[in-house]
Amino acid sequence: MAANLEQTNLKERERIYGGKIIAEGVSYEDYLAGKYGIHAEWVYGVVIAMSPISEQHDSLSRFLSALFDTYLELTTGGRVLQEPMVMKPAPDLPGREPDLQVLLPDRMHLLQNTQVAGPANLVVEIISPESGARDRGEKFHEYERGGVDEYWLLDPLRKESQFYVREEDGLFHNRLVVDGIYTSSVLPKLRLHVNTLWQEKLPTTRETVQLVEQILAGYEP
Repeated sequence: MAANLEQTNLKERERIYGGKIIAEGVSYEDYLAGKYGIHAEWVYGVVIAMSPISEQHDSLSRFLSALFDTYLELTTGGRVLQEPMVMKPAPDLPGREPDLQVLLPDRMHLLQNTQVAGPANLVVEIISPESGARDRGEKFHEYERGGVDEYWLLDPLRKESQFYVREEDGLFHNRLVVDGIYTSSVLPKLRLHVNTLWQEKLPTTRETVQLVEQILAGYEP
């Protein structure tokens, strides 16, 4: 009976943390050292395994990485980072592995060997069936509190996108899509047709470069 109770408690804790618990009572330093795997997040001493991603998730992540990389190369400079790079937006917040992080030159100093020790300028989470509550709940509030400037929530299954910008009150506010086009706050010259995200076949790397060049050529302040 004790074993059953322990198993029940474990399942309840995993429900609360939103994933399979790998280990508990783990220091952040040991977590960063990779002792518990690389596809995992650290939540106040508890290491949570991240679920495998779908082909659609991977394709979208690759497209956005190419999009951001090209934009940064042709404009401000900076760096695009993908999961499993850890971001710990503040010392008292969990260490997460966002699908994508964009660091502009003003925050490049936050990039260390195995983590971003502070808030990225822009974070993207691509929602999986098991991650929706976590991405919209805990991570939303952590990124907001930690100082992330812009947060994209993309749901390929429902073909839904939500974009948030942290304003002067320190809170995320929804940034609207106008006539099907989203204009980033952090990357102001980036004007993206949102339907592009839901194409069955996403642009190739070469097509993405051409797309960004066209966007920048048509930019008017």
